[in-house]
Amino acid sequence: MNKEAYHPLPREVQSELDHAELAETLEAWQLSEWYCSQEPRLDDFRQMGAGMWPVIEEATRPRLTKVFIWRRVPRMTVAVALAACIALVLAVGITLTQQPTSVTAPFGEQLTHELPDGSSIVLNSGTHIQYKNNFGETSRKLTLREGEIFLNVVPSSTPFVVESFDAHTEVLGTSFNVRSWPDEINAATHVSVSSGQVRVTPVTASELAVTLVAGQSAQVRHDGQAPLVMESVQGPIQRAWVDGGFKYSDWPLGNVIEEIERRYDVEITIASPALETMSIGVLKESPEGPEEIIRDICALKDTGCDYRAVPGGFVLEKP
Repeated sequence: MNKEAYHPLPREVQSELDHAELAETLEAWQLSEWYCSQEPRLDDFRQMGAGMWPVIEEATRPRLTKVFIWRRVPRMTVAVALAACIALVLAVGITLTQQPTSVTAPFGEQLTHELPDGSSIVLNSGTHIQYKNNFGETSRKLTLREGEIFLNVVPSSTPFVVESFDAHTEVLGTSFNVRSWPDEINAATHVSVSSGQVRVTPVTASELAVTLVAGQSAQVRHDGQAPLVMESVQGPIQRAWVDGGFKYSDWPLGNVIEEIERRYDVEITIASPALETMSIGVLKESPEGPEEIIRDICALKDTGCDYRAVPGGFVLEKP
């Protein structure tokens, strides 16, 4: 750690300290300065604050002697507490200014968003992403909280990273699709590459990373094995939503229904629980609305379900 102070200790404080006190106070000041030069996560800051306040209160609280005379707090303690308080105030400012930028696509809508480095990103309905306000300056890390995104990344010597609940996807310059809904049936991150190369790394096993090239896709697995890499066909299917299509192959019906709900902002009830985990395929180039997709699903031989319209949505059930 470089403990060289970025700002000098105020002369008013130095003048009140003897040699021994000055050394310890400078140590506290430099540690505070070092902390303020970092980019603390909000959770780290809260944990630091929770531990710091009891120390400050204890150091600055007046104490009573047996004859009930207030005892003066030692100058060194006051100075150290002052440095800690200043550090806390500065850290509050740093943390507030570094609150991440959040972008969310409402149900029934898709959004196109330009990132600070010039890269563009399309968010599917219901998708939520976050990134730091200084994105592109020293790093290009984007967090996909939930949802599906398609990115066109501008080339740079700074790697572009997408973090999802179970995967870490890194590129230098490419276009690719990432899907990650943590609450889905068989939830997993799915990545498909349109151009360039990406590296997909499971969060829990960095040694199982795989590199994908254009035309390949991968699904992160939770069985201790490397991500499942697939060729050509899956990629276009996974990216169909960008052009208004609705295409899924061998996908749990429950997940497909959730996608219809997000895409068209409707509510769909599956009255027969057995239908939810049934794997189906849906291939629609440009559906006019949710009922067209639901009608095709119920027409599938394997599903054999009926549907009926209700206020605000639909109900699917076995006949």
